[in-house]
Amino acid sequence: MLPTYYNLVMSFVDKFIKKHPVKTLRINNVAGKYITGGKNNTGFLIFPGGGQDMYSSYDLIEAYENKYKVISLSITGFSDLKTFFTFINRILEKEKINKVIVYGLSLGGFIAQHYVKSNKEKVIKLILSHTATTKSKPVIKKVMTPGKILYFFLPIIPVSLLRYLVKKNAGRIQAGHSNILDLWKKYTSKSNLEKRTEFSNRFGLDFLNREYLNSFYRIGVNMEREEKIWDKNILMDWSKNILIIKANDDPLAQDNGMFKRYYPEAKEYIFHGTGHLTPFIQFEKMKQVIDNFISNETIPQSLPASK
Repeated sequence: MLPTYYNLVMSFVDKFIKKHPVKTLRINNVAGKYITGGKNNTGFLIFPGGGQDMYSSYDLIEAYENKYKVISLSITGFSDLKTFFTFINRILEKEKINKVIVYGLSLGGFIAQHYVKSNKEKVIKLILSHTATTKSKPVIKKVMTPGKILYFFLPIIPVSLLRYLVKKNAGRIQAGHSNILDLWKKYTSKSNLEKRTEFSNRFGLDFLNREYLNSFYRIGVNMEREEKIWDKNILMDWSKNILIIKANDDPLAQDNGMFKRYYPEAKEYIFHGTGHLTPFIQFEKMKQVIDNFISNETIPQSLPASK
């Protein structure tokens, strides 16, 4: 017989999926997918990270759906920002949302910046978590260049092998070391770890298919091209509405000073010790930081962005 807590977590996952069914909205030839939670004319728009699907943000959805209408997006099927952003704006119309708070994690943070630059009038605040820009030298070296090489060989790599390699190595790469379980035990609640484990076991890497990887690559190349012609002043005066959450030891997403140039008035909070996995391992603390930012309160122990 399974332990009682396991059955409770299973029940939580089943109820969450039932409460948040996948919705489809067709744009051109793409059947875009998303999930929603809550009822409000103000939205909380989630751009998940690379290697995530819509349900990966279940904790954010659960945390904010009592106050906002939360929307979690999928990039699968899209190959350019313009079509993807048309899809998002159609969702806002369909769901009767007037304004949104935008949250972007990792890859989602890259995309979120482009969305806000094109749709600033719809956005109340922007939260950038463990992300950067395509002009960041560490990102070019550690993410973009390896990604382009991998994409070149993608047609001959079995998806099953790719999923195995990601499952075996992704956590260690993102944390910067292999002792990940101890990080969970040190920083997070037992309930959070149990739920995260169950979601991972339930969904695994099923979303990691060739269609998703094609979208990942093509949108990434599109962002790289678009940033080359960015007017860095577009969000400069608006940047007081931006929160940048980062980790000092993040091995993947270091903005290399670009955020200071683009968003000089942004608020900043720096975590320590959990690398690129901070939003999961220290979710409770991160939520406190976000709550204070949304309510315009002082963020405890935060560091102001350098001028």
